[in-house]
Amino acid sequence: MSRIFNSIRQRLLAQNRFTRYLIYAIGEIVLVVIGILIALQINNYSEIQKLRKKEVILLNEMKQNLTEDLADINFNLRGNKMRIRANDVVLETLGGSEESADSLEYFYGNLFGNFQLSENTTAWQNLKSIGVDLISDDSLRSAISYLYSNRYIYLENLEKGLDDRYQWDNLYPLVLEHIDFDQIWVSGEPVDQEKMMNDRKFKQVIKMNLFIRNYLQVQYGEIRDIITALIRQIDRHLNERSESISNSNNSSEL
Repeated sequence: MSRIFNSIRQRLLAQNRFTRYLIYAIGEIVLVVIGILIALQINNYSEIQKLRKKEVILLNEMKQNLTEDLADINFNLRGNKMRIRANDVVLETLGGSEESADSLEYFYGNLFGNFQLSENTTAWQNLKSIGVDLISDDSLRSAISYLYSNRYIYLENLEKGLDDRYQWDNLYPLVLEHIDFDQIWVSGEPVDQEKMMNDRKFKQVIKMNLFIRNYLQVQYGEIRDIITALIRQIDRHLNERSESISNSNNSSEL
């Protein structure tokens, strides 16, 4: 191609057709620029396609992580509900409720104990290392960041900074003082019924434990809803991405 251009230039110069040569030279430059722009556009398109493929892979990984987190959250909701029930029943008994000791064994055995979400953040960590801008949908990107950077961190602070410390520093010592366990989280009975009934601090500690348990139940419920909504949002985005790739392939075939 360069030989052809050189030949044309030499012929025009030899014929003293400077104006035509100048027009030709400008045209040649324009063609080169257009070629460069086309090459850049093709390269950019290729890079964008690579990023979209990375996005799809990462979102599928994140969806799997979130599905596992959802199962964990549902387990915590069920277990925490059981703890709330046990604390409610024992507190009613301490307030004078006349239930037989045998019917309370299960609830005495489940007075203490807490739950913690073991969130899987593998995909989130990968996304942060690549850059959150990899997620092309603004709304989806915001929803992902909100869950991992806000709600998960807040829940972890509640579970470890408040609940866990309260369980071991306040509730467990008094439960150990007043309850004999046949088997923890199965059954137990009072060491001294009258002493336990008259222990005001024991009642107040259980009341506070109930407050924490109920507050965490609300948090677990809200995060369950956020995760469920986020999974649906990821599915929609992946479907749109799949349709876009399919349409692009069809266009290239035509």
